[in-house]
Amino acid sequence: MDYETTFIAQVITVIGFAVGLSIVVASGRYPRHIRNSLRSYSYGKFLLGSAFLIAGLRDGQAPALLIPLANGMGLAGLTMNYTSVRHLQSRPARPYLPVVVGLVVASLCLLLLLAGGGIASVRILTSAATSAVLLAIAYEVLVRYEGRGVPHYVTGVICVAITMVYLLRMTAGMMQEEAPVGTMIDDRVERITFLLTMLATVIGAINYVLMASDEFNRELSKLAHTDGLTGALNRRRLFEMGEVEFRRARRYGRDLTVLVLDIDRFKSINDHAGHPFGDRVIQAVVDCCTGQIRHEDALGRIGGEEFAILLPETGAEAGRMLAERLRCAIERQLAQLGAEAGVTVTCSIGGVSLTREHSEFSDLMAQSDTALYDAKHAGRNQVRFFPEAAHPVPMPV
Repeated sequence: MDYETTFIAQVITVIGFAVGLSIVVASGRYPRHIRNSLRSYSYGKFLLGSAFLIAGLRDGQAPALLIPLANGMGLAGLTMNYTSVRHLQSRPARPYLPVVVGLVVASLCLLLLLAGGGIASVRILTSAATSAVLLAIAYEVLVRYEGRGVPHYVTGVICVAITMVYLLRMTAGMMQEEAPVGTMIDDRVERITFLLTMLATVIGAINYVLMASDEFNRELSKLAHTDGLTGALNRRRLFEMGEVEFRRARRYGRDLTVLVLDIDRFKSINDHAGHPFGDRVIQAVVDCCTGQIRHEDALGRIGGEEFAILLPETGAEAGRMLAERLRCAIERQLAQLGAEAGVTVTCSIGGVSLTREHSEFSDLMAQSDTALYDAKHAGRNQVRFFPEAAHPVPMPV
């Protein structure tokens, strides 16, 4: 069926309002950054629906004002979809960007009309602006988004495809003769553009909800696998990863080292400075360790003030050097924090490297605990590796 552009615009209005209302109602169950993203997306659909409503019902009523208003609102709504993607990734998003884009597009459209330009000039301008925003959205979901899935790729492909359509619309605007500004253009290119925009509004909304669900599932997984105070892995997740690394190292004859770290005299720190300060110490220790280990290493909190570090592809000598570097870094970097409460923050570290005698990952953990107790009994603030004797060995930092 060959529908008129006015009718298609009215259908887009209904779809935009329905999609926006549905998503804003559903957004309340999600965490804050996902909720902000969904609401930004729904507000964008409200603006888009309003823009097509104005465009489809203007019927010659003050076109010099309504045409810029409709196009400005439409571009502002589309830009809100861009900011919603940024919110979904927890990336910074300028809250006034949609307003700025909408005002700039509306102002340029008004200037074109007042300067004697026709509807074709407006068509070229808005098509170019729409293509730019769509490409920005495609770049975010196809290139910058971490943990992309099928919905992200579908959204990116839709954005690129609609960009091609709007570029075709811009080309048609360059070739067409000037038309009256009081009525909507109703050629084949315009009808195809509006129809595909309608389909993209529906499919894009479904994909965006799926993207938000993926992000929510990742958030749940993070909560299930990490320690709430420090962001390090929790005990269960660290042991799961340890079992995997242990089996891989045994199967392929690779190195594996496990370190167990304990904050010295932590109970006295809590008793002297209070538990909130103790929490600050724990967080600072984790931050210090995170800055020293590699991306492929794993740090987990396995007790109140006790942590374990998995070091894949790391032998005994390299493990000792890293352990000593961690000990020195904690002693040096947390000296100022300890001075605030008149305490000294140091740590003891025990470690062990995989050998043929180890049959289970629990063996590594047990022996690294033994080495840790050896370091504590030797006076604390030391590094010990199983099964070496309890004598401090200076290591290069």
